[in-house]
Amino acid sequence: MKKILFICAFLITVSSCEFIEPEVSGYSNFKFGKLEGKTLNVSFDATVDNENGYGFKIKKGKLNVSVNDLEIGVIDLNNKIKVRRKSEHVYTVPLKLSLSDGALFRIAKLANAEKFELKLDGTVRGSVMGFGKNFDIHETRNLSSGDIKFEGLLEGIMKGANRD
Repeated sequence: MKKILFICAFLITVSSCEFIEPEVSGYSNFKFGKLEGKTLNVSFDATVDNENGYGFKIKKGKLNVSVNDLEIGVIDLNNKIKVRRKSEHVYTVPLKLSLSDGALFRIAKLANAEKFELKLDGTVRGSVMGFGKNFDIHETRNLSSGDIKFEGLLEGIMKGANRD
């Protein structure tokens, strides 16, 4: 009986906790890694300010990506990211970008651009203390050419071309 009361009290406490949406104050250090088939490794740093008294995990996600109104592909977030409680911290976010048909030509067009408008649309799954929830993401960010590094992208394209 004590266990049931404890579980009920715990559930009431957890359900009454207010979740303050963490603020992402900046993105930086965008990197395009090696191209393997139609999958491109991408990473970036995000500065996250979590005011909640508890940490949370971002478990997985799937986001459609377009840059300057050109469809690039779909991002899969498969690595868990643990966000610390009551902190402002920079997190490196590794992603897999599955390129859509013709995306390499679109990326080549973008390589000389000065400014980028990055749009992300999809869902991300997060959890707090084992309770999970899906969040809809509709994000638009403006980036400059200095924010993006095309390291390894051309090498990966050339290796892929030599295999054929």
